[in-house]
Amino acid sequence: MIFLTVIVVLALVQFWGSGAPLQKDGWFVMLQERLKTLPVVDGWPALHLALSLAIPLLVLGLVIGLIGALFSPFWAILVYVPVLLYSLGRGDFSADIKAYLVASRREDSVAAVTALDQLRGGAGHERDELDSDDWPSLHAEALRVIGYRGFERMFAVIFWFFIFGPVGALLYRLSVLYREQEANTDLLLARRWLWLVEWPAVRVLGLTWALVGDFDLCIKRWQRSLTDFSSTSMAVLATCLSGALGRAEQPAAAGPETVPAQDDESEESEVDDEVPVGEPKPYSRTMIKVTQALFSRSLLLWVSLVALVTLLV
Repeated sequence: MIFLTVIVVLALVQFWGSGAPLQKDGWFVMLQERLKTLPVVDGWPALHLALSLAIPLLVLGLVIGLIGALFSPFWAILVYVPVLLYSLGRGDFSADIKAYLVASRREDSVAAVTALDQLRGGAGHERDELDSDDWPSLHAEALRVIGYRGFERMFAVIFWFFIFGPVGALLYRLSVLYREQEANTDLLLARRWLWLVEWPAVRVLGLTWALVGDFDLCIKRWQRSLTDFSSTSMAVLATCLSGALGRAEQPAAAGPETVPAQDDESEESEVDDEVPVGEPKPYSRTMIKVTQALFSRSLLLWVSLVALVTLLV
């Protein structure tokens, strides 16, 4: 059931471009507002968070249980598919990345920063001040944002879906939506809760990037992340992603030999200066395109593993 649901949902996402047709969040905002009016919730942010998440999850669990009791459990797929589609990230991720790449190719820094803000979405609270004339820094921030948003949109959702089914997927998406509601009485609590939910999924994705990217550079950073309980999800993913892309963490001793920093495409190199051997590679558009391929390979790896386990079990 889990594997079949994922295949159906991935096919629908390819057709629609996202799960947008089912992603209407007004009901959740209304639920939050209604709960705030309850005297027992007033002054208790943790209770408001708990009820906001527990009520929809309880209803979902009851619906799934009712279907299983009245009909064949297979018919629960009629709930699994829409819930998983709803739980995926909002917006057209590929189109947002393309908008940034097009702007950077034109060297239109204003459009690039605008596209980057669109990519950042609800993670805007982690935005750093950017120099719009510093393209390597813009590319670095783009990779940081893309690494997290790609994780938040699909990987984390499917991770919890594999573990707890539609209840796990919906729990994660509602946690993200709750964090994005700036009107919450305790936004810090919402961020901490989401960080806790994301912690294991972030480490699994970091390990996956090591398997499908530069293993030696990525695995060392992933090992350090296992004892890191202070860095944000975005920061940990950015560190692992740069390793998977083959970017050295610390510059080695510079020698006289240098190599040109080349883009692997036919277009002109984005960096004209030469990079000393051992120095970290400058961030570039090419890295952003490789990141998209990393996400695809990571997803393919885990879908294949789940398919194998399904066949064996």
